[in-house]
Amino acid sequence: MIIDRLPSGSYRARVLIGNNKYKTFSGKDKKDVQLRAAEFEAGLLSVSENAYDSMTLGEAMKKYIDSKSSILSPSTVKGYVSISEHCVLDLQKTKLKDITPERIQIAINDETAQGRGAKTCKNVHCFISAVLKMYKPDLHLNTRLPQRVKNEISIPQEEEIKKLVEYFKGTNMEVPFMLGAFCGMRASEITGLVWKNVDLKNNRIRICQAYVRGNDGYVMKGAKSVAGERSIKLFPFVKTALMEHLNDDPDARVSEVQNETLHKRLTKALVELSLPHYRFHDLRHYCVSAMLSQNVPKNYIIDFVGHADGTMIDRVYGHIMQNKKDSVEDVMEEYFEKSVMKSVMKK
Repeated sequence: MIIDRLPSGSYRARVLIGNNKYKTFSGKDKKDVQLRAAEFEAGLLSVSENAYDSMTLGEAMKKYIDSKSSILSPSTVKGYVSISEHCVLDLQKTKLKDITPERIQIAINDETAQGRGAKTCKNVHCFISAVLKMYKPDLHLNTRLPQRVKNEISIPQEEEIKKLVEYFKGTNMEVPFMLGAFCGMRASEITGLVWKNVDLKNNRIRICQAYVRGNDGYVMKGAKSVAGERSIKLFPFVKTALMEHLNDDPDARVSEVQNETLHKRLTKALVELSLPHYRFHDLRHYCVSAMLSQNVPKNYIIDFVGHADGTMIDRVYGHIMQNKKDSVEDVMEEYFEKSVMKSVMKK
C-alpha cells in the first residue's frame, strides 16, 4: 500500500493489484483512506491463490515491499529493494503460476555461479520465500543453498588496543573507538547514541536505538532486538573522553562520525601503525574476550553486549570458553584434592 498527500490536501492510497495496476482510494481523512485500502488489500489476500497467477514474481516482490515497508526496518527494506533490482532478474519475469521449487533452485545456482556470496544467496532466498508465503502459500521449497565459508574471527590483542587508544586520543574517533572496544557497542549503536541517553550523573549509557542506512539515507531505528536494548556502565575513562565533546542538545548524536567512516578511519590507523587488519566490529569481539579472560560470568556478558542468548558467544569464542573450562577444572581438581580428599587419604 502506498499513501500520498495530494496538493488539494486530500489523501490517496494505492494498492497494487498486478501488472503495474493499482486500485486507488482517496479522501480527506487519512485514517479512513488507510482503512478502506487495508480492507481491500485484506480481501485480496483472502481470495484463492489463482487470483495472483498472472502476477510475476517481480511484481509480487514490489507489492510485498510496499505492504511491509511500514513495519520492516529501513535496512531490511533497503536490502529487499536491492535484491529486486539486482538479483534473480530472469526468475522475476516468471508468473507466479509457473514458479516451482526447481526454478528457484536454478535461479539460486545461477546467482552463485555469477559470484554471489553464500550470505547474499541466503538473503535472496529468504526474501523470495517470504513473498511466496504471502502470494503462493501452498508452494513448499527445499532449496539447497551454498554453504558459507566461516572466516576465522579476528580478535584485537591488548597491546594493539593500547596503540589505537593513543592514536585516536583527542580526535573525533576517540569516543567511538572506546565505546566499541570497552563498552562492546555495535557501530550502529554508537552512531545512534544521543546525549539524552548518556547519564553523566549516574554513569550509565542507555542503548535503545541504532543509526542505520535506509533507502533515503541514514535513519534512526529501535534497538536491534529486545536484548539489544540495555543499560551499561559508563566507565570513568570513557566518561572523560565524552566530556571533551559534550553537547547541550539532548537529541544530538554523541558521535557525528558516520558508520562507514568508522571502518575507514580504523583501517587507516591499522595501516599506519602496521597492525593486523580487522573490522570495527571486531572491537566488540575484543571487549567480550577481555571479559571472558577476567572470568566475568557469561550471563552478564550476554546482557552487557546485547545478545539474545549465549549462542553467539559459544560459537565465536568457543576456544576461549574451552580454555576457561580447562582452567576452572584445574582449580576444581586442586580444591577437592586439598580440601576434601587430602584429609580423607590420611585416614
